[in-house]
Amino acid sequence: MTNEEIREQINAIFESAIKHSEVTEHGDLVVHVAVDQFLMLMAYLKQNRDYDFDYLSQITGVDYLEMDPDREFRFDVVYELYSMSKDHHIQIHVGLPEEEPTLPSVYHLWRGADFPERELYDMFGIIVMDHPNMKRLLMPEDWEGHPLLKDYPLTVEEVAFSHNPDHKSELIKTPEDMKVDPWA
Repeated sequence: MTNEEIREQINAIFESAIKHSEVTEHGDLVVHVAVDQFLMLMAYLKQNRDYDFDYLSQITGVDYLEMDPDREFRFDVVYELYSMSKDHHIQIHVGLPEEEPTLPSVYHLWRGADFPERELYDMFGIIVMDHPNMKRLLMPEDWEGHPLLKDYPLTVEEVAFSHNPDHKSELIKTPEDMKVDPWA
């Protein structure tokens, strides 16, 4: 089955949910789906033996803040699925609004979605509903904000290290230099 045939079948079955689909000049199948039909499409792609998308290779988020003022949504979440037996792949794009960006989890379909979905929350603030362990993955639990947002404030922190030769005397070279009394 070719990517064009898969595209035509998906468009026919999920006609109202598909916002846009194409086979790129490189032969990649890309489908943009509405978030309310997203989970049904993903389950269909996983369970349909004609497609057999049994491997979730990646999930990533994209923040389009100020890149295109005509965009309907600030965020895209991109899922890359692959069929080991049929040797074809598909990209599913889901657009999410700036206010309350949420989408359903695909963890129950592909267990490999666990960490990537948590990373979506941690880095972009995208809430993945019904995930069994939705908490921060990379940042500390008390961290404020989401570092991959385009409007995340950048800060600078002074590092306590110097290549200045005048500071060599301040470097600790042996345990005796520490002059710490463990009983004090």
